[in-house]
Amino acid sequence: MFMSASSTLRQRFGICAAAVLALSACSTRSDGVAIGNGDSLDVLITGGQVYDGSGNTARSVAVGLRGTRVAFVGAVPRGTVARTTIDATGLIVAPGFIDPHTHAYEGLPRLGLERRKNVGTLMQGVTTVVLGADGRGPVDVKRVLDSSIVLGLGTNTYALAGYGTVRGRVMGASSAAANPAQVEEMRALIAQAMTEGAFGVGSGLFYAPQSYATTEEVLSVVSAARPFGGVYDTHQRDESSYTIGLFSSVEEAIRIGCGSGLTTNIGHIKTLGVDVWGKADSVLSIMAAARRRGCTVVADQYPWTASGTGVSAALLPRWAQAGGRDSMLARMADAPQRARMLDEIRDNLRRRGGDSSLLLTGGGAAARPYIGKTLRDVATARGTPAAETALDMVREGLDMSVASFNMIEADIERFMRDPYVMTSSDGSDGHPRLFGTYPRKIRYYVLERNVISMARMIQASSAQVARVYGLRDRGELKPGAFADVIVFDPRTVREEATYVEPTRLATGMRWVFVNGTAAVREGAPTGTLSGMALRSR
Repeated sequence: MFMSASSTLRQRFGICAAAVLALSACSTRSDGVAIGNGDSLDVLITGGQVYDGSGNTARSVAVGLRGTRVAFVGAVPRGTVARTTIDATGLIVAPGFIDPHTHAYEGLPRLGLERRKNVGTLMQGVTTVVLGADGRGPVDVKRVLDSSIVLGLGTNTYALAGYGTVRGRVMGASSAAANPAQVEEMRALIAQAMTEGAFGVGSGLFYAPQSYATTEEVLSVVSAARPFGGVYDTHQRDESSYTIGLFSSVEEAIRIGCGSGLTTNIGHIKTLGVDVWGKADSVLSIMAAARRRGCTVVADQYPWTASGTGVSAALLPRWAQAGGRDSMLARMADAPQRARMLDEIRDNLRRRGGDSSLLLTGGGAAARPYIGKTLRDVATARGTPAAETALDMVREGLDMSVASFNMIEADIERFMRDPYVMTSSDGSDGHPRLFGTYPRKIRYYVLERNVISMARMIQASSAQVARVYGLRDRGELKPGAFADVIVFDPRTVREEATYVEPTRLATGMRWVFVNGTAAVREGAPTGTLSGMALRSR
């Protein structure tokens, strides 16, 4: 965005430039942002209901933006001049949302221009996304972020060091325990990522090969981040009854996070499958007990009854995947091991509610005939039982994305009401949560169901996330904060993405500013690349 010389002086030095503008007197706030009679702005938003992200109720005040920052929130100074004035009457003004668990930017900096624009995310009002959920974050954080900024980003991003990435680099797909030398090598890689600006460490202990690591190994490796602080974010080892069970898994996550001196964030918290439905209160009690012991424990959550994963991740036992695909195929060809696999797949199908609860949503060209069908549909068409069908699909290279309908509304709402649970999307291809999470939460859980208030929804999606991760000057509407600002219509905001058409853009976002530049203007994306790469140091 173009800035006048006087605007640049104000932003950099907080000085009064009335002489330059030939306007009336101005003053300088304690935060260094000059405002006053005759002030010059890039954007002035008036008439809206303003939620500042703190959890407070809305105020009928104006918001002024200058350059990349918020100039003021309050009454419009007399004589103010703005290049763009937005009449937000009947609309809501809020900080841009921050998504702490998504796969929208997974693969940076190799992503093409359209993925880097991140339009589906922007149309939900999300202006900042994490890079590195489920332990897939970079090790060479500086190179990845520097390269991404040169190419251009539609949204801001911040990185987590990837426990899965470092284990894969040091040990490949091995199921063996790490020896002391390997642990030290992994610790060095985590420390390197933290030095280069990572905001913490992410893990995905549910997934092979991370699932082969013991608690002690993970704790030792993650503890390399202790001198830097930050967050231990995890797709925990078991959200159901697969291995150690949901409750023991929550305890393990807290032990790793608290033991390493980091904040524990349980990613996309849920009670997955029939064996643990109705257990949300018990999970929250474990977290509350840890906080009473002095640990910092939070969670994030997406508002959908279906999770999203792959056929093999959902159904195949982890021992069968050890060593990579060639080893897995050899086990499938061995009759006793195949029989053992099928027994465990049948039990996993039971946990997830049966073969009709798994909807095939994505994959390569060979997978297209199956998209929109359930596993039961495919099994019926092939004339083979569901477990055999799933195993054969993986063997054939059809390890498709699936939406697994394995949660209940009562647990979703209980987690959502907890003050320590933030909003996230876990957005990934083939699931509508990538394009529709935040509007869905507003429309369904705030406006229609009254599960939480609008103020709480906005807080859980902005300032709370910024505070947990230490994202400076983000997530709040206040003078001096970065101008990540959204203006949306509560009458029309809604998700349009479905499980069959998961890439339909959400509606209702009228304006979305990323660092002061309009990424969405009057309901349409502009294609701008004004995102920043955020670093913890």
